[in-house]
Amino acid sequence: MKWISWAVLLYVTGSSTFAANTLLNKSEAEVINKKSYQAELEVRSWNSTSTIDSEGVEEEFSENEGYSMLEGDFLLRYGYGLQFEARFGGLFRQVESTKEEATKSGAESFVFGMKYAFAPKGKWRYAVDIQYRSSLYENTDYLNESSVPAGEIVLGDSGPSYHVKGILSFKAIGGNILNTSVAYVGRPNTMSNEILYDVNAHLVWKTFSLYAGLEGTKSLGGDVYGTDISNKPPQGRGETELWNSIDRTYSKPYIGLHKTFGRTRIGLEGAQVISGFSTDKGSEITLSLVWNSKGVTNEERKVSKFKEYDIEASVIKVSPRGKFLKIDKGLSQDVEKGMRFDIYKTDYFGGNELVAQGHVFELGADWAIVKLSKKFKKMVIKTGFTARGIDN
Repeated sequence: MKWISWAVLLYVTGSSTFAANTLLNKSEAEVINKKSYQAELEVRSWNSTSTIDSEGVEEEFSENEGYSMLEGDFLLRYGYGLQFEARFGGLFRQVESTKEEATKSGAESFVFGMKYAFAPKGKWRYAVDIQYRSSLYENTDYLNESSVPAGEIVLGDSGPSYHVKGILSFKAIGGNILNTSVAYVGRPNTMSNEILYDVNAHLVWKTFSLYAGLEGTKSLGGDVYGTDISNKPPQGRGETELWNSIDRTYSKPYIGLHKTFGRTRIGLEGAQVISGFSTDKGSEITLSLVWNSKGVTNEERKVSKFKEYDIEASVIKVSPRGKFLKIDKGLSQDVEKGMRFDIYKTDYFGGNELVAQGHVFELGADWAIVKLSKKFKKMVIKTGFTARGIDN
């Protein structure tokens, strides 16, 4: 697909300035920060251009025909820990069928779900996501098309649905992201369960990102009426194949952008269903607004550990290559070989930046040599920096 080729090309060749902006640089396989809230609002506008029946026959709309949909989707997330988040929300929908001169609007469904992110492996991220959704109405099945009341139109597919999703993401050093996911979707009533897939690539800058991807479904062929289409009870759908479908399948490429302003992010996305069975072709525009409360960041968690330190010392000498440090505490102050020390840049104004980490390599009565093993900041360590040690 040209859309996917373009997305991957953007990801591989694009260069970006990476910054710690969690509204942009979180992959789909990561959770929001611990103790943080994230409120999300999406407004989607859909317009059908043609219908495709369960046998793949496409019928384009004439001038006096059409089907459109407007949705408002609200979601609230909460980070329970370093690897777990929960969410709940609701969907409002308005549908309109032109030829039928029918319009309907109302609360469509509520949803709750959760995500567990596994410990990262290098640049790879892994997660499992589960979700349950249920409609707030019940559709009526009729004996035949002639018994459907004039002007009746459904909001969507009534009943409960769920998904179990696996997510795999790759985060490049420059901050760009590649996400892939596959979900098993349990659809309501007699409709076939399906596989939902999504792959997308993001180019990330400090406060701006571009992305493109492909979403689609593959029916598992379990619809009760899949081999007996003529006997499937009709509903008041209007001029659409989106609801009460039979073994539906679709492909939907999309492209979008995000822009952040502090803890707020706005987004714009365009998508188009280009093929399928038992669905509509059409286009979709999405506007999004996201706010995040920040919560506890990784750096703040590391900095907060200074309260647990047993020893505080000062850096009195740094090796030419910056791999070894000499501190002004040793055996007489209970420093032990192998003890971990975190190195901070501090100042008189309360600055407290975690710069590096290492372990005691050599000891004297009133001094110790610390060999650095990790660096958290691209900063030259100098004499006067603070070394805080934890007793093993």
